[in-house]
Amino acid sequence: MAKEHKKLELPPFDIRKAFDVTKTGPHSYLGVAPLTKPSQATKGAYGGNTVAQAILVALRASPAGFTPNSIHSFFIKAVNDKEPVSWQVEEISNGKTFVNRFIRGYQGDTIVFTASVSLTKNNSTLQNAARNNKNGLNFSIPPNNTMQAGEFANLPVIWRMAPLNIYQKIYSHQSDPETVTFVLRLGIKDDPDYHEPLTNVDNEFKYVGVTALTDWMALDFLLPHLDVDVRPKVQASIDHSVYYHEDDFDVDDWFIYVLSMRWAGNDRALLKGDVYTSDKRHVMTVVQERLHITSPKL
Repeated sequence: MAKEHKKLELPPFDIRKAFDVTKTGPHSYLGVAPLTKPSQATKGAYGGNTVAQAILVALRASPAGFTPNSIHSFFIKAVNDKEPVSWQVEEISNGKTFVNRFIRGYQGDTIVFTASVSLTKNNSTLQNAARNNKNGLNFSIPPNNTMQAGEFANLPVIWRMAPLNIYQKIYSHQSDPETVTFVLRLGIKDDPDYHEPLTNVDNEFKYVGVTALTDWMALDFLLPHLDVDVRPKVQASIDHSVYYHEDDFDVDDWFIYVLSMRWAGNDRALLKGDVYTSDKRHVMTVVQERLHITSPKL
């Protein structure tokens, strides 16, 4: 008799409970909970969660109607998972179309993270369609693989990062020799093997959720695809930049992630990621420099 297939039913992932902050002063905020490690063997909290909470702080510290345009951040120290991050915000500029905030993250008296965040208005491609078509240009390069959204269901989940609630599938055929393409999501539903629905997602937290995914630099898949046999013995994020091209996306869905390595040397590597919705609309570009040590230090 064939063994009965059983789906793993998990409690809902409450994104607000994981990432929310409270305002503690005119320009200060405190995370409601410590940020999560990918595993106990990892030195610090997952970098994507730190960047994601910084985006939430920037949204809370900006006028209504502004959404992320870009974030340029630096990981100063490993963020421990024992205490929440406290945040200090400096208002750099307040314009009609753009506002800028400089954000510092602390644990105790130690600064662990800094970010310069630009926010903008009118970042909806759908709402700006008439203006873009008549007076401007919207341009993006679609991912090389041709898999459609409905075909994602036929791929098995090959990686479930349980502490981070991230799920990954990878294309069986990689058509571009310089990039590797996979799909990611936060929480999961409508899958034959897993069910962990995402809850408490509002307009703020959709940016938090999608930002958390941007740090998922899957070198274990990219390096073999590039025929690179030497793997890093030590790696960690040094800086992390995200450009948000539009607001028209549903965070409770799969995202296509196209990852490439632009340069490696001197114990560092520069990675670029292009993030698309499941229907191939380009919503983010990610650039990150990583510590990438391939030989023991003397």
